[in-house]
Amino acid sequence: MYSTDSVKNILKMTQVFWIIALVALVGPSVALDCVQIPKDQIIPRHFVTIPAGSNDTVEIPPNYSCTYLVTVPPMVYAHVRLENGLEGNNDMITVIDQQATRTLVASRSSKILNFYVFPNTTTTFQVVTKSVNMHSKFRLVIFYQNMLNPNVTYLGNSDLKYFILNDLQVNSYKNPQTMIGTEQISMAIAHSGWDADIFDNYFVIDGDFENPKYVYRMSRFQYSNYISTGNKLTVVGLDNRVSESSVVFTPLSQAQQFDSLTAFGTYFEANQLDINGKDGNKKRSAVNVIGMKDYTRILSFEQSSDPNCVLKAVEAPPSSSSEVYLDFSTVTSFPRNITHQSFSIIAENCSASFKLVSLEY
Repeated sequence: MYSTDSVKNILKMTQVFWIIALVALVGPSVALDCVQIPKDQIIPRHFVTIPAGSNDTVEIPPNYSCTYLVTVPPMVYAHVRLENGLEGNNDMITVIDQQATRTLVASRSSKILNFYVFPNTTTTFQVVTKSVNMHSKFRLVIFYQNMLNPNVTYLGNSDLKYFILNDLQVNSYKNPQTMIGTEQISMAIAHSGWDADIFDNYFVIDGDFENPKYVYRMSRFQYSNYISTGNKLTVVGLDNRVSESSVVFTPLSQAQQFDSLTAFGTYFEANQLDINGKDGNKKRSAVNVIGMKDYTRILSFEQSSDPNCVLKAVEAPPSSSSEVYLDFSTVTSFPRNITHQSFSIIAENCSASFKLVSLEY
């Protein structure tokens, strides 16, 4: 486990290395060839370029085809900066990672693109030009970094744990998180509704870094839960984009008490939570709400006119013994505040929509 000072020193060195790589590299122009990165150059806190030794984008000859491999060992990840100088309409760079994400880079794509290579995996960069010489150019700048050791949290049988995604970013001094339960774990994203929230460079490991069964990008589960195959899940963020969303963990047996148990995040702008307790065998659904602050304001709500409707905001995680914060069958005036960062809404035999917003105080 790295100490806080060690991590800060590593991060400071990282910033210096990027400045060196992108500003102060000097040397002659380099011809393009189809040569892979030598294994002895794959070193944490070390830069390499493709083509090797290049200090700027390099021209790609016509009829060129080469697949460059960026491979990282266990507990190391790579930040790849793709400098895109493609000019021909038919010239293309295809990027494929081991999470089956495929990115096509063309002349109209951004001039700078960033990719993150997960530990113990390979990402391929296939560079292809056609017969007409359009003087296309490109360069890859790869920086290898040590993966920080994860913090371990234990999930009880009737428990709920969550992490703000910002607190998972190893690029910002934060450790990955490994959740260990006594049974399978249900994971859900509490999406804040903020338009800038992007989950592509957050990863979910079924297991841990030492024994990963599957590795997925978190964006795959933006609209559906993930159920672990065992009793362990690990989550980590590799970039440093700001996120206002959270990731929520519950024991599978708790989720199975409902037809649907999802998650929802609040933000400083109002967004809408929809819940449907009319479908399924149990006619019972729940949503775990994670606020940005300890105050969430319910601005308004609408519900279906169904008999035997039960609609409540309760202590999280939702259960028959949860404290009731608001019973919507008796509350008629709004807005109302809930002074807990996490709570749950339960709907039985009816559906409803809520307008929620986080408060600054």
